[in-house]
Amino acid sequence: MGWKYTYAKGIPIEAQYLYKKAMELYGIGQIETALKYLRQTTVIAPRYSKAFFEMGNCLTRLGQHEEATARYEQAIQIDPALREMLEKQN
Repeated sequence: MGWKYTYAKGIPIEAQYLYKKAMELYGIGQIETALKYLRQTTVIAPRYSKAFFEMGNCLTRLGQHEEATARYEQAIQIDPALREMLEKQN
């Protein structure tokens, strides 16, 4: 498949698959499609902080900064350690 599998504890396998697929698409510049996969991921796993964080990245690249900020905030509420990661991006 091209990606190394690492299990995320407490996250359904279906959500992890969708997340990995989204990251592949993001990597080849298919941002809108990646965003669709990430939205599906968060429906299945509403506590998957990395999915919300990457949604923020997609939305930022698409110029949707207000919604991107909301997704980053959701990610940070779930996992406060992501705040540092966000600060490094900026």
